[in-house]
Amino acid sequence: MIMENNFLTIKDLSVNYGETTILRNFNLSVEEGNIYCLVGPSGCGKSTLLKAICGIIKPVNGKILMKGQAICPAKQPIGYIPQQFGLLDWLTVKSNLFISKRIRKTSSLPEENHIIEQLEISPLLNRYPKELSGGQQQRVALARAWLLRPELLLMDEPFSSLDTFTTERSVELFLQLWKERRTTTLFVTHSLREAVQIGKYIVLLSKQPANVLEILERDFYQTEQQIYNRLQELWKE
Repeated sequence: MIMENNFLTIKDLSVNYGETTILRNFNLSVEEGNIYCLVGPSGCGKSTLLKAICGIIKPVNGKILMKGQAICPAKQPIGYIPQQFGLLDWLTVKSNLFISKRIRKTSSLPEENHIIEQLEISPLLNRYPKELSGGQQQRVALARAWLLRPELLLMDEPFSSLDTFTTERSVELFLQLWKERRTTTLFVTHSLREAVQIGKYIVLLSKQPANVLEILERDFYQTEQQIYNRLQELWKE
């Protein structure tokens, strides 16, 4: 059931790329202060959904509400981390971190230094993105999103291009920051195990055009392996 008084409501959303329908009558209700991991077949529309929420793509029809109001990314605090991190090559790390704050004309945060230090990027501030490893770029993108003070955080497979060791460290750092802030998060991943590790809710999507097959709540299950097994069952149906 779609509840329009939830923190985020997506109702009857349809999105096309040319003649191809990516999302058709998509519905999802998101409670405040939780992480929702979106998993589904490659190309089903996970990234498209995030782009529609943050205003990059205009839906054909349907509505997206945040706190009961039509979503407006230009006015509402929404953080977005795309797959390739979205860093500007011609700006230093420090300039990348604070560019959104300058555009939105927001004030400095008391915890700015804490975020930068906790994500281990203090020594990188004067470098340029091309001088950074993939893991370092990922942490800069994450810091930039947190520095916006987002009420909604959208993450599009942020760890998919990293090696296993770097991914594990990046996930650890992300969860440390998230637990301090409890920011409502939509997290797209192609990895069932990553979804089980990170998400409070795991949202399984159908093939294109995507819709919600089932939402699993991690606390309902006794072990992460049970969630993983259930997800595997749903994939096969």
